[in-house]
Amino acid sequence: MTKLVAATVLALSTAASAQTLVAASEPPPSPPAPRSFDARVGMMLGGADAGDVNGFSFGATGGIGYRIGDNSLRAVFDYYSVGDGASEIMQRHGRTTRLGAALRHSFRNTGPDRAMVGDFWGELGGGYERLAWLHGGVLERPDAELAVGIDLGFRNTRTRERHMTGYFLDVRTILAEAPPVPGAMATCGGPCSDATTPPSADVSIFFEMGVAWGH
Repeated sequence: MTKLVAATVLALSTAASAQTLVAASEPPPSPPAPRSFDARVGMMLGGADAGDVNGFSFGATGGIGYRIGDNSLRAVFDYYSVGDGASEIMQRHGRTTRLGAALRHSFRNTGPDRAMVGDFWGELGGGYERLAWLHGGVLERPDAELAVGIDLGFRNTRTRERHMTGYFLDVRTILAEAPPVPGAMATCGGPCSDATTPPSADVSIFFEMGVAWGH
């Protein structure tokens, strides 16, 4: 009987020690990822392509985003000009309205608790364009975008909302399928070793800058 009691006490002691060891080895719960909302508006300068129309372009851009940790989901609106260069004889001009969505990742930032805001980021997304030519006709098509940029600003750390105001600079590339050219033949537009048909993709590149705010 004494041996049975001793064995029971030893087993209970061992189980209690194991439970204490397991409880002590559990890591503390990690804090939730910081969340924030921001909006921005700015200007676009660059070159927009639409088939063989590829002149200087300018316009306006805006967007809103919701951020969790280092990742953001964004909605984007763009409005910019498309047209031939000044040297073209037959001038064609239009305006493009674009709606898009993008996923942004912050490669390096100053953190959510600093008064000084610095954020270096990259972005991938897609959208839909509607190009309306001034003399009639529209071109509608989906596209994809790639961007890299930096945000600079200040955050009010003395309030709970932590409002942020600042500026952004970025370079954005928009890829879209070029409209078909009826009767296009393989040619050499300059010195070349092989004649080809016109490119099947349009590449528009913009430099963007503007103001951003949020909390």
